[in-house]
Amino acid sequence: MKRLPHAIIILFIVFILTGCSGQSAIDTESVSEDVYSVSSGKKVLVYYIKDGFLTPVTCHIDDSEPEISSALNLLFSGIVPTGFKNTLTNTRLNTLEISGDTVSLDISGDAFVGDKAQLARCQILYTLTDCENITKVNINVNGKPYATSLERPTYINLKDPESYQEDKEEPEELCKYLTIYYPDKTTKYLIPVSIKSDIIQSGEENNSKAVSVKAEDKARAALQHLFKGAGEIGSLGTIDDKMIKSLQIKDGVAVVDLDSSVIIKFSDKTQYAEIAVESVVRTLTSIDGIEKVQFLVGGVKLGYITGNINIQNPIEPDKWYNVLTN
Repeated sequence: MKRLPHAIIILFIVFILTGCSGQSAIDTESVSEDVYSVSSGKKVLVYYIKDGFLTPVTCHIDDSEPEISSALNLLFSGIVPTGFKNTLTNTRLNTLEISGDTVSLDISGDAFVGDKAQLARCQILYTLTDCENITKVNINVNGKPYATSLERPTYINLKDPESYQEDKEEPEELCKYLTIYYPDKTTKYLIPVSIKSDIIQSGEENNSKAVSVKAEDKARAALQHLFKGAGEIGSLGTIDDKMIKSLQIKDGVAVVDLDSSVIIKFSDKTQYAEIAVESVVRTLTSIDGIEKVQFLVGGVKLGYITGNINIQNPIEPDKWYNVLTN
């Protein structure tokens, strides 16, 4: 296996040097405990705006509360988590109807006026389609139809939607799209951003019209994009180019081999590693053909590399991330 390019090798450790948080929590002093902190195992994903991008946060709700109405009540409550924005702050829910896999709602307010209309619609659409068994959304504004049969887009926070529309019918271009989970400026939250990679090279299989890009090639490209950052999201530096020895895909598992010096050099950085691991896991498993990520150290499986992170077994992404707590 060839050694990874310099940019990829930098990735994993650089998160740690830039102070990645070992906790998913944020300062919620300005957020009501009654809204976000309920002692319960039931959760919902609610989409707010962070650094200009649609970003999910995990909120706890009471076990007796219906999932869909609870998610909408949080979205329209007017209370926004610290560091986030909400285009729906002044929105009121007039009616709500659930029929099979479709949610129909009538709302009032000025959310769908001007430049913020697209973000407002996406906040509602992504929040509802993350609820169990919901795939379509109908939106009325003050009794008048606004959008019907909305379905969740394939890519979230697509950086160039116009080009994507042109590429949808071009398989050799469509296979270059990736979703990268970048840390935000505070390195406490992950922001999914979808891009068209300028690194991936597509090719035809056996001189046929079938276009194929190996999952391993996409994974390598994704890690390079994760290192480079996405404009104003995050700030990454440079570090020793010998920390990641290799990357390969085996039976749906991305195997990332770290140099053994990682354990020695960063043994006292336990609180910083969690966001880096989650970023890599979510980015790689967003690629078709990769379901889990197995981290090795010097080619060997280890247990806990920090107080919170066990890498002995392959890691798959949890639905619930960016968790809000006290």
